[in-house]
Parts: sequence; C-alpha cells; structure tokens
Amino acid sequence: MSIYGLEHLAENVEYPVVDVDIKADFLSEAYFSELSAQYTQIRSGYRRWYIFDHSKAFAAHAILTRMMYDLEKHPELLIGHMHFDLFFATFDRHVRKLPYITEEIHYFRNILNRYGEAPERLDEMSELAACGKWRLFSARYHRYEVTEHDAAYHVKFISADGRFEAVYHTENGLIVTDSVNMGTYNYAPGSIHPWKYYQHHKYDKVPWIQWGNTDQISYEEIKQLPTRHGSIEQKNSTTELKQLIKNKMSESTATCVY
Repeated sequence: MSIYGLEHLAENVEYPVVDVDIKADFLSEAYFSELSAQYTQIRSGYRRWYIFDHSKAFAAHAILTRMMYDLEKHPELLIGHMHFDLFFATFDRHVRKLPYITEEIHYFRNILNRYGEAPERLDEMSELAACGKWRLFSARYHRYEVTEHDAAYHVKFISADGRFEAVYHTENGLIVTDSVNMGTYNYAPGSIHPWKYYQHHKYDKVPWIQWGNTDQISYEEIKQLPTRHGSIEQKNSTTELKQLIKNKMSESTATCVY
C-alpha cells in the first residue's frame, strides 16, 4: 500500500480522551520527564500486535492535550524560560507522531507563534535578519488583497529554527496580522529534503487548506481573493529589502548579540 493509502486510513482514527497525570511544576525538568513516562505508559496500554497500531498517535495526542492545557493556564511562564526550546521541541515532536492533526491543534499554532517575539516594526526585523536570527522567505501565500494597504509589499520572515513566522508591509514598515496574510507557526519546518518537505505539507499546509489560518475565513475564501504576488511592485520591494539586509549584514557583524 502507498504511504498516501495508509494515511487515508489513519485519518479515520478517533483520538480517545486520556488523562495525563503530571505532578511536577510546569516546564521543570521533572515535568518533561513525567511527560515522557506518561507517553510510554499510555502507548503501552494501547499497543496492539497488528499492522494498524495507533498507540503512538493516541499517546502523542494525550501529551499534546496536556501541554496545551498547561501553557494556556500559565502562558507567561514560557517567556524567557531556560526550557523554552525544549517545550517547542517536545510539542513539535509529538505533533509529528500523529497521523493527522485536529482543528484544535491546528489553531493552537497561533498561540505558539506569539512566542517568536517578532518585533512590530520591519526595521527591527531587518536588523535581526542581518544577524542571522531570522531570514527572509517567500511570501507567495501572504499577498492577498484584504485591506487598503497594497499586499504587493508584503514580505515574510522565518526564525532561524524554522518555527516562527512574521509578515511585514515594506511601505508602512509594520507587521501584518490579518487572518488572511498573517504569519503562522510551523510544526514541521519546510526543507528541500523529501521527508521534511512531506512533513511540512502534512502538518502545516494541509491543515491550512482544511481550516485556514483562523476560523474567521476559510481557505476557499482566501483563494478567491486577488493576489499581488508576482507583480512588479512585489518583485521590486522584495529585491530592495534583500539588498538592505545584505548591506546591514556587513555593517552589523560586530554588534550582533547571540
């Protein structure tokens, strides 16, 4: 059977409600140790000795549900925490164990993306890009006309680890946050590597097609909007920004803080 055939069957799986009992403080070393132990225990309880064993997915979904609950209960604790990266690495790893992600997990990426701490202004983001902390990326799917501001001037940045995104308007220099063109969190950052490309398509792009960025507007409605991608204004503004960042790179090498 093809991988797509197996995936289609997997999408019929319904995740059970499983209690994850964590006694340690949120984000402590013990917290992550208990998550790991709970995953193993839950998976063991659901394991079956036949080809369609969904124990991994059941356990991963249970862990994700607990982590979402904990972060929503203590949203401020993650900011600047020593286990900041560990939280995201753990969350993403469990997402990629699922045969499909739920609508709740899909929209949760918008909560996670806030922790990327992208600045409000493009000039500040350009400085970060010159220091290698963010990189300019294709904004093809972020140039739909929804406001009086010409979407041809939209540009997208992705954090160095590939997780966080931010879209800006090069004319007014401000971050773009509308439900159509906003930047979103990547559970599986894209890559030219075939497997990573496939995972990005599965966990980031397919859910977008299914549910859009938010529940305010669907993918079908987004695709009906006029796009300014490929326009002369778009190409020129992107080229100018690339050159600006390149110039800043030669000027900022000594002042970058890592």
